[in-house]
Formats: sequence, structure tokens, C-alpha cells
Amino acid sequence: MGLAMKKKEYLCREKKRSIPFKMKNLFSVAAILCRLAICLSAFLPVAEANSQPLFPCSSHLSDPYGVCTHITRPGWDYEIRQQELELTRQAGISWVRSDLDCGNFFSHRAQDTMLQSGCDPTIFDNVLAATEASGQQLLGILTWMGAYPWDDPYYSRLVEQLARTYDGRITHWEALNEVNLFRGVDSLCPKYIGTLRQTYETLKRVNPRNVVLSSGFAELPEPFIGDFSRLGGWRYCDVFNFHSYFAPEELIPCFQRLSGFMVRDGWSRPVWLTECGMHTAQEEVSSADFYSDLLPQALRRIGIREERAVVGVLRDRESGFNALSDDEADALLAPQCRRVVFCSFKDLEHLRVGDVPVLVASRGEYFPADHFPLLVDYVRRGGTIVLSGGMPFYYDAYTPDGTYFNRRETGTSLYPQLHMSAAGWGVKDPSTGEELTDTPGYWGRTSETSSSYEWKPTKASPARYFTDANLQPGDTLIPLVTAGSEHYRLPMAGIYRLGSDLRGNVVFHARMYAPAWVNREAEQARRVARICLLAFAYGVEKVFWYNLRSREKDPHYSEDCFGLIHHDFSEKPAMQAYRTLTSMLPSGSERPRLSLAVDGVYHATWLRPDGSRVHALWSPMGRVEVAVPATRLSAASDHLGRPLPLPRRRLTVGSGVTYLVEKKSKT
Repeated sequence: MGLAMKKKEYLCREKKRSIPFKMKNLFSVAAILCRLAICLSAFLPVAEANSQPLFPCSSHLSDPYGVCTHITRPGWDYEIRQQELELTRQAGISWVRSDLDCGNFFSHRAQDTMLQSGCDPTIFDNVLAATEASGQQLLGILTWMGAYPWDDPYYSRLVEQLARTYDGRITHWEALNEVNLFRGVDSLCPKYIGTLRQTYETLKRVNPRNVVLSSGFAELPEPFIGDFSRLGGWRYCDVFNFHSYFAPEELIPCFQRLSGFMVRDGWSRPVWLTECGMHTAQEEVSSADFYSDLLPQALRRIGIREERAVVGVLRDRESGFNALSDDEADALLAPQCRRVVFCSFKDLEHLRVGDVPVLVASRGEYFPADHFPLLVDYVRRGGTIVLSGGMPFYYDAYTPDGTYFNRRETGTSLYPQLHMSAAGWGVKDPSTGEELTDTPGYWGRTSETSSSYEWKPTKASPARYFTDANLQPGDTLIPLVTAGSEHYRLPMAGIYRLGSDLRGNVVFHARMYAPAWVNREAEQARRVARICLLAFAYGVEKVFWYNLRSREKDPHYSEDCFGLIHHDFSEKPAMQAYRTLTSMLPSGSERPRLSLAVDGVYHATWLRPDGSRVHALWSPMGRVEVAVPATRLSAASDHLGRPLPLPRRRLTVGSGVTYLVEKKSKT
């Protein structure tokens, strides 16, 4: 439970097979539709983002909110379970999810049997007494003792004794956590399906009303999920369950992909999302300092005074590509430059370098290859582009936080067009033969800059190296931050100053997995409602946030910092956002209906049990002015529940949800 760091490393480093749908064609169709509808109202959708839920679900929400917490684990949250459960109850959360660690129940194992005298039910008894007293339900995650379940002939007896002990008290059972992340297991999917069948049949034999959830599969990976569907693993679960730590809107292709497997293989199940969220770990050296410190120095080095320049940010609402958020542009660029402007791909085609001499072109490793020639042309005409985060252009995808299964790996194949070059794996110090790893022992800034910005490459933020191999006569590579061996280092950040057929510059910053969030806690809060509203609209029955309380033993370690609250129970903004969501969309509400406008604005609407209609609007691409969808409003608030003036005709929305409540009809 809570293997987000391992997930992140796995998803970024492992090569994935693409989804068997032609996503690129879907994007092309969407773009054509957007162009046809560009003159329509802001709330007339190009196509319903959700005309009908994709999975079997109720028309109204029933106890839809859950949270992960470690109340069954001594030394984690077990000792403070009462305090945590009272907090979740007040927040409108009906479900808690925690591990049923077999080692906490079975005090010993005989060779061929499970003995009642070998059980100590104290921990689970106390937890269930607390959840029952607070009116909440426990989703128990089955674990194992010793060998993997498929290698343990007594595993079903473990499950049976646990189920009989808590028959009627634990009614929902999750069969292992994130099993697809297990390593070193041959034929993992078939083995898991065998264990799932054994678990399912055992739990149903104890009580046919037991509800069995599949393992919370991490990010729907291929080939595991395709095999699970094809091999009929769904026959042995009542609920299909998965986890995702993608940005909220990236859940949509996840839902579509899962639905596609169901259609392909002729099955359906209710769907739960039992882990989602965002960590708020602090960086030891903030990557935001690249923009506030190193970038101004780099621009000055090539003769651009940022304080006098207009800096562009590539943002294309039609396709979904966004190089920086509003908050990032406001905090990292606006104080340094004369003005920030946002440019679409259409704008880029005719962008005058004299008007916008600097363009932040990408964050991370994603860029739509179809539009790459526009970027090259801008540099050819003398423009300076800024590339921040990893190996730029490595994936052909529109969304910077894009799901791995709707992207195509292009690697460094586009680099020669910008006269860039990356050092491949296995590059060595020519004097010693020492291989430069992605966590080298030597790093630091060079004499080419007076900036103090540098970072130590680690497993969480490994090094990537660039070279001068593709420079043409008149080009130079200016290293700003380098790493490698004691005597041989290559640039991790620098400037390609081009004076050949390309007349501009490329400023790059190859720090991996370190997006320049200005305020992670604020961003975490903005994601709470968006994740839940999207999931419910697409037919997900229950959504569990990971997790309630951050342990924060290490403030720089992501796994310690996923909570809605801090270790001392002080609240993060996300907790206030959660309470606001559950008050606006309480249990018993109509399932939200969702539409997506041509300008990238999402609009969800529903009826609450009190009969009032609520609208939720947000724009993940950044602030935009839209038409107000209702005329008779009684209240307006932001995602944190702070009251807003009632809008009349137009309203500015951003990446945090804006709630509008209509006046109730007198009839």
C-alpha cells in the first residue's frame, strides 16, 4: 500500500506496449471537432466528456468517499485510530482502507493447519470496534505470511479463518495490494488469477454476501491488465479495482482504456479507485530555482535581459498541451520578465521573435511531434526556447503529465533538428573508462554562470547528459551545470547557442522527475475535487484518497507526504478542499453529468438530496473567462469553500474547482 515512489520509477523507466486503440487518431478527430466548434458558446461541448457512465453504477452516489489509512498497523496509525476516524467522519468519509496484515492476526503457524489458539484478534477487534462506533466501513486488504500466496498451500485457510472470525463485520475484501508491481515472479498474472479465484471461492463459501475486490492494480499497466482481462480474472471479483496517481484529467483515458478491455473481452464490473492523490514532499533543492535563478543568468549570457523581455509560454487549449501552469508562470516568470504571454501552436506559426524572444516550450519529456517543426522554425528565426525537466521531446504526447499508454516514444530522434545531442547509456570517462551513471559522484555549476543553482542527482531525480555531437559550424554548447566523474563531466543544464542555419538558442534543464510546482500543497488541494468528480461522472462507485495522514519522518521522501493532513494533525489545504467537496456533493446526490467545452473548461452538474442544483467548473489549462451556466444562483465558492461574489454573466475559472449553487425552485 502506498508504493507511489516505486510506481513512479517503474512507470518512467519501464517500456510499455501501447493501448490497442489508435489514440493519436482520436486526438486528431478531437482537434477537427474543436476547430468546427470554435465559435460556439463556452459551455456547448464539442462532445460529451461523459454522456453515459462507462461502468455499472448507481444513478445516485451512495457513500462514495474513502480514504487510505494505516489504522491496522501498530506504530503507524493504530494508536491514534479514534482521532483519525473522528476526523474522517466529520469530513463526510464513509470508508477507510487498511491492511489486514496476517502477521498481526496469526501469532504462529503450524506446519499443516491453522490453530485458533494461534490467533490474536486484538488489533483487528479494536479497529473494527472503532470503525463501527464511528459509523464507517473498513475495506480490508488481504496480505500473506512468508511465501507469496500462490506458493503457499495454506493461504486459503488463512483467508477462511480471518473471514469467519469477522463474518458480517468485514464485508469487503481486497485481494492483495498492487500485485502487478511484484517483481521477480514468472507468469505473475496467471498466478495472481489463481490466487484471486481461491480467495473469491473461500470468501463466498464463508458468506455469499462478501464482496471481493481485485487487487488495486497500479496504473493499469500492460501487458498485465490485458492478460487479466483476456484470461478471465474478472470472473473472480465483484469489483474491479485500480490505483492512479496521474493528474486528474489523465484519468479519462484510463477509464476509456479499462472500458475498452471490458468491451473487447465481454465483461463488466463495478469499478472502485482505491488509491489516488498527490504527495507534497519538499525538494532539498527546489527545481523552481531554475526559473528564478539559473534561467535569468542563462538569458543574460546570450544577451537577453529577461526583465525587459516578453516571455512566452506554450499552451494549446485545443490539444491539451501546457508547458507551465498559471501559478508557475505567475511565480517563476512574471517577477523576472516584462510580461508573460501564452502562445498556442497556431500562434507559434506566426510568432514574431522580436515580440516574444523567449518561449518556455516544454516541461518534462512530452511534446507532440506533429508540432515540432513549428518549434524548429521559431529557433531558426532567432527565437530562444526553454526546455525544463528530463529529456525533452522523448515522448510524442500532448499532455505533459500524460498517461504512458497514450504516448509514443520518440527518444532523442528529433534532437538533430535543433543541433542537440544526448549522451547515450554507457558513456564513459575517456581517461579512466569509468562509466557515468545517472547518480554520479561529482556535480556542480560551471564558471559560465554566476547562478547558485545546482542539484545533486539522486534516484528520485537522476542525471541526464547532453553533448555537442550535433553542433554545426557557428554553434556552441555552453555548460551551466555538469555532472559525471572527477575529471570528466557533461552538461545537465546549459545553452545551445546556435549561429548556423538556426539563429536562436536552446536553454535546457535535464533534472528528472522534478516539476517546478510553486506550492505542492496548493496543487494537491486543487486536485481533490477534480479527481472525484471525473471518477464519479465516468461511473466509478467509490474513490479513496491516499492517504489521510502524512508520516513526514522525511519531508523530502514522497511516500511520507501523501496525506490530507500533517503528522501532527494540522491540516493541509487538501483537507479543506475535501470537506468542501463532500458538502457540495454529499452521499445521496445525483451522479454528476460532465461536459467539456472547446476551450478546455470542464462542467459537472448534479442535484443534491436537498433538491438544489450544483455546478462545478474548472480549467486545468489555466484561467479562462466563461459564460455562467445558470442565472438564478444562491451561492458561489472556490474549491476551498471560500465564498465568491455571485457572478452575473461571465466568470473566470482556473485549475481549482469553482462551485455555483442554484436557487431552489419554489415548486
